[in-house]
Amino acid sequence: MADLNGVLLLLGFTCFALFSWGVRGHFRSTGTMPLGMQVVSGLSLAGFLWFVERLVFRPAGGGWPLAVILFAGGLALFGWAVRATAKTPPTLAFADDEPSFLLRHGPYRHVRHPFYLSYLMFWVATGLATRGLAGWLAPVVMLGLYWDAAAREERKFAGSDLAEAYAAYRAKAGMFLPRPSALRLG
Repeated sequence: MADLNGVLLLLGFTCFALFSWGVRGHFRSTGTMPLGMQVVSGLSLAGFLWFVERLVFRPAGGGWPLAVILFAGGLALFGWAVRATAKTPPTLAFADDEPSFLLRHGPYRHVRHPFYLSYLMFWVATGLATRGLAGWLAPVVMLGLYWDAAAREERKFAGSDLAEAYAAYRAKAGMFLPRPSALRLG
């Protein structure tokens, strides 16, 4: 069991470290870090430390196989989103800038918020990797925060010069999950 916990901790740490890098190393800042992003960062650190504490002192939960898949999938999606936005990185969550471009390539072809989806995959994995209902507190809180951030971004697009193009894009790409119609072959 100790080896399994070590694998889960390594995967979790890798996700958390790369996501943290993204805040300073990838996303554009329009000045000081927005208050909402500061809250997300603080709660993320607290949730991650709680996850580490749980796995250091307790055996992994029964959902660990799916947790491994979600950690790996979250890393892959994050990497894909970083590559897709390398030339035009989005601003930090909760920034109040007006959108000046619309991303529709890479993972953005399928979901409008692939970064938030990768983070949610990480948080669900932490819940699955730990034992008990308390392990689901951070995933639920973070889902609420990411939903709020995504809704704010959607309102920014709706009130911008890109409103018409964004409305057409919303009809094709899901918020966090691909639309079933987009998954049909042919």
